[in-house]
Amino acid sequence: MIKNSLLPIFLLINLFLLNSEIHSQFNFYTGYQLIYDDNIYNNYLNTADLINNLQIGTAYNFESEINNLQFYYEGVFGDYKTNKIKSFNSNKVGIVNTHLFSEDYNPLNIGVNYSFRNNRDEFEVYNFRQISAYINYRHSLSETNFILPGYIFLRNEYTNFSVFSNYEHKAFLKWISNFESETSLMLSSEFNYKNYFDKYNFEGYANDGSFIKFQLNIAQSLSENTGGNIFVIYKKNLTDKNRYVVNDSLIYYEEEIFNDLYAFDSFDAGIGFTKIFGDNVKLSSELRYSVRFFNGLFAADLFGTELNELRKDNQFSFGLGIEYDLDRFISGFVLSASFNYIRNNSNDFYYDYSNTIFSFSIDYGF
Repeated sequence: MIKNSLLPIFLLINLFLLNSEIHSQFNFYTGYQLIYDDNIYNNYLNTADLINNLQIGTAYNFESEINNLQFYYEGVFGDYKTNKIKSFNSNKVGIVNTHLFSEDYNPLNIGVNYSFRNNRDEFEVYNFRQISAYINYRHSLSETNFILPGYIFLRNEYTNFSVFSNYEHKAFLKWISNFESETSLMLSSEFNYKNYFDKYNFEGYANDGSFIKFQLNIAQSLSENTGGNIFVIYKKNLTDKNRYVVNDSLIYYEEEIFNDLYAFDSFDAGIGFTKIFGDNVKLSSELRYSVRFFNGLFAADLFGTELNELRKDNQFSFGLGIEYDLDRFISGFVLSASFNYIRNNSNDFYYDYSNTIFSFSIDYGF
C-alpha cells in the first residue's frame, strides 16, 4: 500500500501517461574508477590507500513526445586495498517522471527513490537507509530567463546510530539568465530543515536543525571553446545546538561522525575554467577557498581536550580534470583523469590536514 505522503506523486505520474503514444527504451551504463587518496579520513593521521570503485546503472524508459517515465537502478561498490574495513557498497532504486508542458519545454520532474549503504566490520555503524521524494519545475520566463523552484523530502535512517536518524526537508529557488555577451547568471536560495526521530529534553541538545544558503554563479564564454566562471556561496546555520553520543566519557558529535551540514556557518568562493580541444577532449579546473565557523562545537587538542574557542576551518582546494570522449572509436566510452588537492587549516588539531587525490576513470553507456 502506498503511503499517503507519496500518493499524490503517483497520481500525477499516472495522469501524465494517459492519452500518450508511448515507446520503451532500455539504458545501461557502467564505470570503473581507480583512486589514490593519501588521506582517506581527512584528518592529521594521513592514512593513505588505493581504492577501486565500480559503478553500475540501468534504466528503463517509457517515452512519448512530451513525457518520459523512467525506472532505474544505481550501484556503487568500493574496495579499499589496505584498509579493507572501509570497503562498502551502496544501492539506489527509483522512479522519475519528466513532463514537458510547452514547446519551450518547461519540464516538471517528479521522483521517488530508495537508497542504502552497507559497510564492513567496525564501519557497519555507518550503515544508512534513505527514502527520497522530490519535485522541481523549470519555467521559461523568456528566451533567456528561467526560474527553477523545487522541493526534496528525505527520510534518513542510520540503522546503528538511531539517535541521528531524521526527516529532512529542502526547498530551493534558482534564477538563470543568459545575455547576448555570452554571460550566464545564476542566483539560488535554499532552505533546509531536519527533524530527528527521537526527542530528548537535554539542555543544548538538538531535536531539530535548519540553515539557509545563497549562491551566485557568473559564467562567461571567453572564446569559442573556452569558458570561465566565478561563484560565491553563503550558508547560515539557524540553530546552535548539537546532537552527540557519549561513550566511555568521550563525546562524539554528529558532525565528527557524519560531516553534519547543520553544524556550521560557511562562506565559499571560487573560480573555474573549461577548455574544449576539438570534439573529444575537455580540460577543466577549479580553485576554491572556504571558511567554516562551527556553532557550539569547541576545538580540541590531539588528546580530545576541549579548548576555549569554537572550531574554525579555513580550507583551500584545487582541482584539475581531463576528459577524453572515445565516441569516434568506440561509441559510449569516455576516459577521464583528475587531480585534487585540499589544505584544511583548523584550530582543532585533529582536523588540521592536507589531502591529495589522483583518480583515473573509464565510463561506458548506451
